[in-house]
Amino acid sequence: MVSVVQINSGDLMGRRFNGFDLTPHLRKHDVYSNHLVFWNHESDAEFVGKLFPYPGSRTLTRAINLLERRLSLHAKLHPHSWMLPLHGKVRAADLVHYHIIHDGFFSLSALPYLSRLKPTVWTWHDPWPMTGHCIYPMGCDRWQSGCGTCPDLTLPFAMQSDRSGEQFQWKKDIYPKINAEIIVASPWMHEMASKSQLAKSFKITTIPFGLDLDVYEPRDKSAARERLGVLPDRKVICIRTSSTPYKGLADFITALDAIDPSQKLCIIGFQEIGHFDRFIGRHQIIEFGWTNDDELLRDALAACDFFMMPSKAEAFGLMAIEAMACGRAVVSYDGTSLPGITFAPDAGISVPMGDIGALANAITHMLKDAEDCEARGRLSRKMAKTHYDIKRQARETSEVYHRLANTTSSGRTEPA
Repeated sequence: MVSVVQINSGDLMGRRFNGFDLTPHLRKHDVYSNHLVFWNHESDAEFVGKLFPYPGSRTLTRAINLLERRLSLHAKLHPHSWMLPLHGKVRAADLVHYHIIHDGFFSLSALPYLSRLKPTVWTWHDPWPMTGHCIYPMGCDRWQSGCGTCPDLTLPFAMQSDRSGEQFQWKKDIYPKINAEIIVASPWMHEMASKSQLAKSFKITTIPFGLDLDVYEPRDKSAARERLGVLPDRKVICIRTSSTPYKGLADFITALDAIDPSQKLCIIGFQEIGHFDRFIGRHQIIEFGWTNDDELLRDALAACDFFMMPSKAEAFGLMAIEAMACGRAVVSYDGTSLPGITFAPDAGISVPMGDIGALANAITHMLKDAEDCEARGRLSRKMAKTHYDIKRQARETSEVYHRLANTTSSGRTEPA
């Protein structure tokens, strides 16, 4: 039996990629997982607890975040990171698995010390561990050579002055001292790591995220549309309505203007509302805002004909595999992880990044060729069953845990 403690920003928010949903499946492989979360502790599950539950820890953390923003630093100054071994669940664990720890509550400088105490796994959920400041380089390749002279300091995590080269060097100095195995979820991230100076210190293992495919499965389209109030004889598109610079929502909206104006659609959006107001009267708009209601999400995916995910940066794309598991093809852009994740061009459709005309053509094709749209949806479900079953993720993750727990934590794991 291996006891693991997962270190996260939140529990229910991001549950399908932070190990929360994986916990019961790991137990079938003799792995018992506890979660410690800092910002968003929403679950009352017995295996979830608070990280750094000390009086004033949140006030101190917010103050440090303000200082880091003023100094153009990130994930560097938080002193309570060194207190992690005092937590009872950490002391009792055989292994520590870090997830999103660059979310303003943790210092990477503590990892060399912490990783000497317990065998360590660190999932890189996005490219930030390989860059000098940004979460996604957005076409810039300076992360391969050391950053500095950053072309866009406004990208998250934004800097007031250019210390990207200094931050890159800080990571380069501490990474060889961190005794950890890195997990990434996509071949795209693994390929990026193969080009990174910073990743050379680590063994990199690729384990795709998974879903419970008995929960995320095709369901009756007509019944789902009736429950959601979709108007009769409408083609339905589902999309995540996020205004972050990475999700490509503005491109989708522009592409809508380029399709046949006689085409009457129903657009179902999740996360933010109001982005489609100017289409009211032309298209039916159903918006749900932010929700953790899995039943609602599955109804939306069942009701739609296909799923739009024109992200301009994406390290994996959980909503893509949710759509695939529900039998819906995904339309995306080239240049991110999504063409590989969605098995374009056979199952998904991917078009050149930023090509609004090509995006509009892809939408038009999916709207007009129902037979191809449905065939792609069936193939997407097949690919999800082969590659994105949470049982497979649990098995492969448990193999990493057992291997590390059964080896001494002294000495580094050899890079792949």
